[in-house]
Amino acid sequence: MTASLMHAPLFRADDPQTTNRWRTADDRVMGGESVAHMDWQHSGMEQGVCLRGDVSLANRGGFIQIKWPVTAGDLVNIDGYTGLYIHAMGNGEAYNLHLRTRWLWLPWQSYRQTFHAEPQPRYHYFPFDAFEPYKTDTPFAPRQLKTIAVVAIGRAFTADVCVREMGFYSRLGDTTD
Repeated sequence: MTASLMHAPLFRADDPQTTNRWRTADDRVMGGESVAHMDWQHSGMEQGVCLRGDVSLANRGGFIQIKWPVTAGDLVNIDGYTGLYIHAMGNGEAYNLHLRTRWLWLPWQSYRQTFHAEPQPRYHYFPFDAFEPYKTDTPFAPRQLKTIAVVAIGRAFTADVCVREMGFYSRLGDTTD
């Protein structure tokens, strides 16, 4: 028995209309020394937006990220979805997916899940109800989603992760093979 999945992409590396919304951020905004770089990988099947850089713990720092601002149009049909997915590849390190909603005011608050970005592209699925609240008691509300971020955080290392596709998914039920 396998569950069928339906994908609703928000971002696809081969779609020029979805590539210009990504932004970088790093701990330099609070005095840290980590440096984020965002670039585009365009070679054949290895297209994607990439987060690269060094995460430093100096000066109480420790993160770099690429983030996607969610618009009202992205959320029109979100009620029918189970969670978020990303199709990513990287250097084998652990990364986080951080979600922020309009109900979170402090910059360090988020809802988090961890994944490993392996050298071969792979789909990662993150059910909405499995996101862990970080420094908030406010329950996660998908309809209030404001940003989605891929984050290298919490330890000194060199980040290299590329996202080829990202969006919402839903389980369509069980089928037999």
